[in-house]
Amino acid sequence: MRKYWKHGRNHTNNQIVVRSDNYTTFQLGGHAWVKIPSLQKGSLLAIPLNTTVEPTGTLRLILKDGEVEVHYTIDIEETKTCGQATIGIDKGYTEVFVDSEGKHYGEGLGKILTQQSDRLKKKYQARNKLRAIANKKSHKKPNLIEKNLGRKKLNRQNDQVQAQIKDTIYQATHKLVDKAEFIALRDLTSPITSKKFGKNVTRRLSAWTKGVIATALDTISRRRGSSVILVNSAYTSQMDSRYGVLLGKRSGDSFHCFDGVVLQADENAARNVLARLNDPEIDRWTPFQKVKSILLKRTERQRLGLLNQDSSCNSSGLSTESELPKMSNFV
Repeated sequence: MRKYWKHGRNHTNNQIVVRSDNYTTFQLGGHAWVKIPSLQKGSLLAIPLNTTVEPTGTLRLILKDGEVEVHYTIDIEETKTCGQATIGIDKGYTEVFVDSEGKHYGEGLGKILTQQSDRLKKKYQARNKLRAIANKKSHKKPNLIEKNLGRKKLNRQNDQVQAQIKDTIYQATHKLVDKAEFIALRDLTSPITSKKFGKNVTRRLSAWTKGVIATALDTISRRRGSSVILVNSAYTSQMDSRYGVLLGKRSGDSFHCFDGVVLQADENAARNVLARLNDPEIDRWTPFQKVKSILLKRTERQRLGLLNQDSSCNSSGLSTESELPKMSNFV
C-alpha cells in the first residue's frame, strides 16, 4: 500500500491549530482577546484581536508578515435567493463566465491576469539577474539580499492582486446566481494534454484561477439555493451550437461555422453545454472517444439532410441524361 499510494507532503510552517478546549477568550480595552498555550510550560500567550466578537470552536492561527490571523468556522444560513432560469455557462479568460443567453459576467478578469503575469515576468527576470550576481560576488551578497531580494513588498502587491481577482470572481458569481436556479457547467477536472500553447499563453493561463472560480460557484450556489450541474466537456468548444454537430472551427474568441456565419466562441460553447445537460446519449462520464463517434454520426446525418434539401424531389431533376427514357423509333 505504501509503495503505490504516496501521501502528500505538507510544507506549511507558519500556522498552528488550537482545539476549542485549549484556549480562552476575554474582553479588554474594547477588543476581544485570545489566550493560547505558549512554548513555556504553564504560561499562556494573550493575543489581541481587532474585533469585539470572540471566536468559537477550533482555531487556526496563521503568522503572516509579523501579524497573526485567527481563523474559525461559522454557520452560514442558506436562503433561496437565486433566480429561476436554467442556463449553461462557459468559464472564460477575458471574463469570468459567459452564459448560453449571451451575457458576460466579470469582464476585465483577463486584463488583470495578463497585467499581473507580465509584471511578475519582468520582476523575476530582474531578480534572477541580481541573484546570479549575488552568488558570484560574495562581498555583494549580503547587501543585495537585504536591499534588493526581499519579498515584503512583492508579497503585499501579490496579495492585493489576488484580492482584486477574488472580488471580481465572487461578484460575477453572485450576478450569475441572481439569474439562474440550475447552472450547467463543463467538467474540467481532467487536464487537456493535447493542447500546445506558446510560452506567454501558457504562463498567463497558469495564473487563470480555476480553483477560485470553482470554490465561488460551490459556496455561493449552496448558500443561495442554486444547483451547479457538471456535464461532459468533450468537444463543447468545437461544435456548432445551432445544429449540434462537429462542423466549424474556433479561432480565438470567434467560432467560424461551415456556412460562413461567425459566432462568439464562448457563447457558442455555453449553448453547447446547456444542450449537453439533457443529451440522452452523452452523460458526464462518457469517454471522449465515444462522444466523438456520436457527434460524427450526427454530423453525417446533418450533412445528408442538407444535401437532400438542396436536391429537387422531381424525378426528372434527380435523373441524369443517360437515365432518361429513350424515345421510341416507332411512330
